[in-house]
Amino acid sequence: MRIELRGTISAAVGARAFELELPEAGLPLSRLLEALVVAHPRASRYLGGKPDPTMRIVLNGSMLEPGESPTVHEGDSLLLIQAVAGGRSE
Repeated sequence: MRIELRGTISAAVGARAFELELPEAGLPLSRLLEALVVAHPRASRYLGGKPDPTMRIVLNGSMLEPGESPTVHEGDSLLLIQAVAGGRSE
């Protein structure tokens, strides 16, 4: 499965996407994130334990609520966006 990365997580790990093999039955999102950290330790700052509160997870075009852990299957679309603050206040 291809996992797309955007924002500071992409810059921190030096990649815009990861490939991860999933079992035929799929994998709960929480377990998938754990597997991603094992395969790519530099992602642990953002995904280890409880994901960073600024992490946005988009599965098949829908943003998930914090704590949601649906089963992810091969062929699904998964995007991890590390939100960053910026701009100026008026």
